[in-house]
Amino acid sequence: MTYKKRNFESIGKLIVPLVKRHGRASIMNYSKLFNIWETLVGENISKKAQPIRMKTIKGGDQNILYLGMTGPYMAELSLQTQDIIEKINSYFSKEVIAQIKLQRIHDAVTRNVVELNKSHNFLSMEHEEPRDSETDIVGLEHALTKMKNNLTNSRKKNEITAD
Repeated sequence: MTYKKRNFESIGKLIVPLVKRHGRASIMNYSKLFNIWETLVGENISKKAQPIRMKTIKGGDQNILYLGMTGPYMAELSLQTQDIIEKINSYFSKEVIAQIKLQRIHDAVTRNVVELNKSHNFLSMEHEEPRDSETDIVGLEHALTKMKNNLTNSRKKNEITAD
């Protein structure tokens, strides 16, 4: 299994378009939203659902917020999504979230619903304001994960064509 070096680019050239596409403001908004989640929506909702990711809608101005939840709260929370959107958008003083999608969180091994607690808060900074270096790290982690997946897929394609 040999790999030929062709069409390789520096990491810097690959990361810049990814960060532009995902938007620095979007990453900062998500980090800030994650840190103030309980304050925005209240203790009752924050115990049932946590933000797990934010997806930018084409154009980059608005986002879809994915909430991970435990237990049988899907119906209850689906009735409150518009209120949650309004609270978030009023906090940021602009329409940051256009839609909320609800997802149940399961443990991949036991297939049991996972309890939401601080250990699942991947961006938790103990109620600090996000700093530029922290948001840069989040963006780079996303970009590097995508690059790794693209490289793996590219190598698999090369193996198939080489055979």
